[in-house]
Formats: sequence, C-alpha cells, structure tokens
Amino acid sequence: MRQAVDKCDISTVTEQYLCNSCGACQVSCPHEAIHFRESPGGYLFPQIDRGKCTLCGLCYQVCPGAGFGSTLCEQLPKDPFVGEILSCEVGRATDEVIFANGQSGGVATALLKSLFDAGKIETALVATMRKGLPPRGDVLVVRNSTELIQAQKSKYTPIPLLRALREVQAAKGPVALVGLPCHLHGLHNLLDTSPALARMHILKVGLICERIMLSTGIDFMARKTTSGKVENFTFKDKKHDCYPGNPVVYKMGGGHVVLDASLRMTIKDFFTPARCRLCFDKLNVFADVVCGDPHGIEGVDRQKGETLIVGRTQRGRAFIEQAKINGAVELRPVCAESAVSGQGIEKKRREWAAYMTAWDGMGRCVPNYPFEYKNQTGVIEYQRRLEHALRVDGYDSPNDLMKAADRWLAKQKFRKLSALPFKALRAVARKVLKRG
Repeated sequence: MRQAVDKCDISTVTEQYLCNSCGACQVSCPHEAIHFRESPGGYLFPQIDRGKCTLCGLCYQVCPGAGFGSTLCEQLPKDPFVGEILSCEVGRATDEVIFANGQSGGVATALLKSLFDAGKIETALVATMRKGLPPRGDVLVVRNSTELIQAQKSKYTPIPLLRALREVQAAKGPVALVGLPCHLHGLHNLLDTSPALARMHILKVGLICERIMLSTGIDFMARKTTSGKVENFTFKDKKHDCYPGNPVVYKMGGGHVVLDASLRMTIKDFFTPARCRLCFDKLNVFADVVCGDPHGIEGVDRQKGETLIVGRTQRGRAFIEQAKINGAVELRPVCAESAVSGQGIEKKRREWAAYMTAWDGMGRCVPNYPFEYKNQTGVIEYQRRLEHALRVDGYDSPNDLMKAADRWLAKQKFRKLSALPFKALRAVARKVLKRG
C-alpha cells in the first residue's frame, strides 16, 4: 500500500488529489503563504506563495487529506464507520422560521441558537453560499443567533471552513464549528499543533456527509435554467416540492428557477471529487454532535422534514438536553441501529475498501488512516470513477467540461430508460409526446 510520503509542504497532497479543501493548511501557515484557488474542473486546492514559504512543513503536518495526527489516531472509535453513540433522536426545531428554512428539521440551527441564547458560545463557524458570479460556497463567522438563518441548508461544494479559525482566535468565549467529517479531521490535526486553538474548547457539530460536488456542478445546474447571469444557488430547498427539496437557481436581477431533484442526484457522480471516494467517515465520528437526514427511520415526517441528531460525547449530549429544556427542539428517541442502517453504512464499508484498492492499484498515494482495509476484487468500475474524477480537470475549456457533463447525463438517462420494463417505457414515451 502506497502511503503519502513526507514532503515539506502541502503540494504533495494537491499533486496526488488527496486534498479535501478543509482549510487546515491555510490557517496553520505562520507566514500566510497559502490561499485557495479553484481549478478548471472545480476542485478548490491550496496554492503556495513561494516568496513567503519557509518550508516549515506545518501545512503538511495538519493535512487530514494525507493522514491522521496523534489525536485522531488515539480517539479513533472501535468501529470507525459508526463511532460512539450516546444518544440517537429525531425531531425538529420549534422555531417555525428556522424549521421552514431548514434543510430537514432545522435542528442544527436550533441547537446553535440555543447555545447563543444561553451564552454557551460566543461565535460559530458555519458554511454559507456566497452570492455572485458565480455563486460559491463560503465561510460565515456568526456572532449572534440572528445571523444563523444565512447558514441553513446543505452546501454540497468545497469550502475551506477551517481558514476562518484565524479570525476567531481572539474570541473570549467558546466557539462552535459546524462542518463535514473532513473539516473535523482537519480541526483535530490543528489542535495537535496549536495550543491556542486547543484552549478554545471548540464545540464540534458534525454533519452526515454523502460526498460533495465540485464547484463546477453548480455551474452545470445553473446552465440548465438560463444562459444569463446567476446570483445564487440552493442545492435543496424543501419549500419547493416538499422535503428533501429541489435545487433552486436565482437569476441576477430577480426571479428563480426550480430544478428537479433527480438532476442533482444523477449528475453528482460526474462532479464527485476523487478524495470523497476515499473517505470512510460518512457519519462524522469525531464530532460532539452529529446532524443529518433521518434515512431509513420509520415514522419520520417525509413532507416537512425532520433531523436525525446523534450525541457522541458527554459534552454534545449535554447541549442537546439543554436545547430540549430550553424548548428549542422537539426530539424523540429512535433506534441507533436503524439510524445507522438507514445511512447505508455496510455498503459504505465495502465501497470504501474498493475505492482504496483501486486508488492504490492506480499507483496513487492512499490516505494514511490508522486502520487497514481489506483488498477487494472486481474494482474496475470503482477505478473508472476515480479516473473520471481526475479527468474532470483536463478539459480545454469550461464549455468543453459542460458539454462532457451533458453527454454523461444523457448516457445515464438512456441507461435508466433501457432498464425499464416495456409497459413503463411506453408510459414514459406517452408523457414525452404529451409535452411535445
């Protein structure tokens, strides 16, 4: 198994496409020599200003894309795919504005609001969508509960969230950070090297993650609605066709277009970064609290949406209980086994090992995780997906990339139609003819 070899800076990680765009390298650099730049295919990778770089090696040391530091290795749960579960509940925010604007049940936002209102946190680092040409994921430093509404809904796109830690290091009170598993991995690696960050006692609110999309995925979906300028984008909005919602494109100057959710789900495979395929941690096992969609759980509101919330540490569980006492959330206990099963973790185990086997077989460096994987056979399809993820950066122009995505989408639609029985296929044809 080829593991990432030591090198003085983060360039090893980007060259091997192991970067997960968490931002740990940028905040670790004492000379501010690192910034992020979007690649032609939509990867968001760190770039080094060689005039400022002193080859100290800190950026490589904290990078979770390459491997885990001492804290992550020591805290790795017995089952790294599931993690510790002290409590497992489903429910919703009681604030109707938060609930209506939330991705599912709005519980993550309600929890943060409860913490702000009780004076338990002074600042929160969250992801948001930055309006502009084109819209992109960004970091928002929230200093009071009224600003939280801007961070609601999922952002399936690269965001170097940890770079904002430099901005909040002067905070006098505790800080909460809401992030994906890669953000939490990077945070723990940073805590190993920075006593100042460790003293902040950051509350880690993790989100369940089923891969992100390259930034160019936003551009592709936007082009499906308009040839004009686009100001903003939402991956899933339950206000449009109920939970879990459809993508919405907001045009510059006003107006919006709602896309069918099937487009986002189908095109996701085209725009999945290579590094996401190599991550085992769907359930965010190093967080204090984890929030996500309650797949596979009976009795869940499938029209308006609810949130699965898992307490992983005593601290996280205490904050959940406080939010319940404050009346910020309404939660009911659910079976942890059903929650884990609903997230497809057994499939995740198999696919992760297959992707790692394929990546290694391609002669690539694999992430240096503190546990082994069993080599899989029949990984040709997994290798094809990884090779595709690398080719996304190789098109001559953005227009060529968009055309390739169109061809890929058409092929996927044809495959689905070909798999339909004759009666179902005839019904689809009738619908198409009526539209025509």
